[in-house]
Amino acid sequence: MRIRRSIFILMMGLFVLWPLATGFGQTNIADIQRGAEKTAQALAVALPFNSTVGLNWSDAYIGQILGVPPHFGVGITAGATTVPTVDLKPLLTNMGVSLPAGVDKVLPLPVAVAEARVGGILLPFDVGIKAGYIPDSLGNTIKGTTGGLAVKYLLVGADIRYAVLKGNLVLPTVSVGLGVNYMDGGLGTTISGGGASFTYNDGTGNHTIAATDPEVGVSWRATTVDLKAQVSKGFLFFTPYAGFGATYGASRAGYYVKSNLTYDGGSIDPAEIQSIKNYLQSQGVAVPDISATGIESYFEKSGWAFRAYGGFSFNLAVMKFDLTGLYNFSDGSYGASLGLRFQL
Repeated sequence: MRIRRSIFILMMGLFVLWPLATGFGQTNIADIQRGAEKTAQALAVALPFNSTVGLNWSDAYIGQILGVPPHFGVGITAGATTVPTVDLKPLLTNMGVSLPAGVDKVLPLPVAVAEARVGGILLPFDVGIKAGYIPDSLGNTIKGTTGGLAVKYLLVGADIRYAVLKGNLVLPTVSVGLGVNYMDGGLGTTISGGGASFTYNDGTGNHTIAATDPEVGVSWRATTVDLKAQVSKGFLFFTPYAGFGATYGASRAGYYVKSNLTYDGGSIDPAEIQSIKNYLQSQGVAVPDISATGIESYFEKSGWAFRAYGGFSFNLAVMKFDLTGLYNFSDGSYGASLGLRFQL
C-alpha cells in the first residue's frame, strides 16, 4: 500500500509522508532494534533543531508593552528542517518503507506554529509563546484523505529575550534569550490485507513472529532548552537579522506494531516471548516491550544542537513578512521558515 502525498499536511507542519509498503516481509527482529536505536540517535540532534522554528522574529527586541504605541505582535510561521537519512534508512527499510524520490539524502521535518510576543515592563525584555497542534477532528480528516495515515503533532514553546543593546539610528539591536520547547509527534497506519513478520534463530531453528493487519508506526517526543543571541538592524522597509543558538534536548523515539501476535503460526505464550528477549540480549541489542498484542520499542537520547540563523523581514506598516534560514552545525542539516505577523 502506498500513501499519496498531501501538500496540506506538509504545510500543517507534519513529518514527511512516507509511502508505506504492504508489510515488513521477513525481517530479523535484531535488525529492527538496531535501526530503531540509530533513528533515535539521529532524532536526538534533529528534534532540538526542529523545535527552534518559530519565534525567530527579525527584531532582536520589540520594545516595551507600555511604550507608545504598546509593543506586541501575533502571527504564524511555517517551515521545515532536515535530518540526514543515513541513520534513518535501516529502520525504514526494515519496516517496509521506501523514501520518496528527492529525499534519499535528507528528510524534511515540517513545522507550523501560531506565535505571539509582548514587550516587557520597565526592563528591556520581551516574552514570546508559540504553539502548533493537530486536533483529533483534523487528524481524522487527514486520515481520510491520505489513505489511512494517522498523524500526531504538537509543538509548544516560550522564550524570554533581554536587550543588551537597544540600538538606535546607528547601532544595531542585540539581545540574548532563553527558551523552552516541547514537541510530541508520530505517524502510523494500518496495513489492511497484509502483515508484519519478524524472524530470529534461538539456536534450535528459525522462528517467525507475525502480525496480521497490524497498526504500525513511529513516534517521537522531545523537551528542549534553547539559548540564543541575536542582532538586528531596522530600516524603513526591511530588517536584516542574524543569530546563534545552542539547544539541549532530551528525546524519546521508536516504533510500534499493534496486533495479536502469532509464533510459528500459533498463539504466542510467555515462554516464547522470553525466548525472543533472550535472543536479543545475546545479540547485544535493546529488548523491546513484547506482549501477545504487539511490540513497541523506544530509545531515550539526549544531545545538543548548535545553529546559526538569519534572514530579513519586509516591513509594511504594521505587517511584517519574515524569511529565515537555519543551519545546524551538529549534523550539517539546514532549514527555512516563512512568517507573517501583525506587530506594533
